[in-house]
Amino acid sequence: MQAGTIADTAVLAEAFTRGSAMKRGMLVMEGGVLSRDEFAGRIGLTPEELEAQPLLWLDVDGERAYPAFQITGTGLLPGMSAVVEAFTIEEPWMRVNFMLTDDARLGGQRPIDALREGRIVDVVKAARAHGEHGAA
Repeated sequence: MQAGTIADTAVLAEAFTRGSAMKRGMLVMEGGVLSRDEFAGRIGLTPEELEAQPLLWLDVDGERAYPAFQITGTGLLPGMSAVVEAFTIEEPWMRVNFMLTDDARLGGQRPIDALREGRIVDVVKAARAHGEHGAA
């Protein structure tokens, strides 16, 4: 029985490693993450003002890191704050995963792409429903 438990643990650890690599890969494809100061500078806020904004962020070694996909060439992606405010889930990686994964509620489109097309209301509704039990 003990050997089975060790094997199960190894399989689980391998799955977590693959999951972490997938998460990092998704973020890299969308511009990676920016430090608090760098992100704030790109959207014209002070770091203190940034922290008051409802935006996606991840804890990286005890510091906030902000996914770059929230920024456009002219500033903050329109609708981003509304989407973050609509989430019923709190876990930062789940929120980022939602934004970068195809969603049936959006016709199979990734929420970040729908938001870039200006489909703010649709993405807000999908974010509000994300994590709820039941059909999409």
